[in-house]
Amino acid sequence: MLNSEQHLFIFEGGRDESRFVDSLEQCFLGEKISVKCAYEAEIYQLYEQLKGDGFSIDMVELLKERNAKNAKILKDYTRDSFAYIYLFFDYDAHSSLASDDKLAEMLNFFDNETENGLLYISYPMLEAIRHYKDMGSFKELTVKCKRANCIYRNDCEDADTCMNEPHYKTFSAQNCRPQMVNINKYSKEIWNELILAHIYKMNYLVNEVFEFPAKTETQSTVFSKQQEKHINHRCPEVAVLSAFPIYALDYFGVETLRKKLIM
Repeated sequence: MLNSEQHLFIFEGGRDESRFVDSLEQCFLGEKISVKCAYEAEIYQLYEQLKGDGFSIDMVELLKERNAKNAKILKDYTRDSFAYIYLFFDYDAHSSLASDDKLAEMLNFFDNETENGLLYISYPMLEAIRHYKDMGSFKELTVKCKRANCIYRNDCEDADTCMNEPHYKTFSAQNCRPQMVNINKYSKEIWNELILAHIYKMNYLVNEVFEFPAKTETQSTVFSKQQEKHINHRCPEVAVLSAFPIYALDYFGVETLRKKLIM
């Protein structure tokens, strides 16, 4: 899929996600390939808006209507301006609107970057990219994800402890290698390590093998395995997994990425 055609990146938020992709483009992709906009709301709010329009909405026009910044960025663009559309959102299972059924529907709808767009989910959220110390500990790294939305909350002795745990943004910053905290200081070497770690982790989640994947996997498959192995359990959790390295795998393909990482 490596090419020079125009890409549209749609983020849940604005500044932080854009900084990560700016760094990824500069240090790893080797070129600036994307126009970046923010929806400024969760995936579940996007679901409600799309459902209200019968899932027939034009994403470029929707973004222009969201805020003045998007309108300025996209003023000379239409949907036909973009060969590829990518959406990057958080799992956000603690949200008041969160629904695994809604997310599954969104992943089925946004399943092709040349059509409706391709949706990538970070588990549990954006900061998963920095929640890393080393390969050994990262392999089995999971975090609780439902909080107040846990269906076992009223029948769990640890419910109060879960509810009082620090926000994941704080927790991930306190439980990572110091070099991972500041995205502005990420080097190509750091990106190499993080991309390897997360695509190994994806392969481990889907295929139970912690090594370089033999093929790409759909985001629906990743979500299904998260549900099977981690979410649909007595204490719901997710395997920590960032969307950005998975995007790099899809962007380059298995063999090109393997060579780029000098394996």
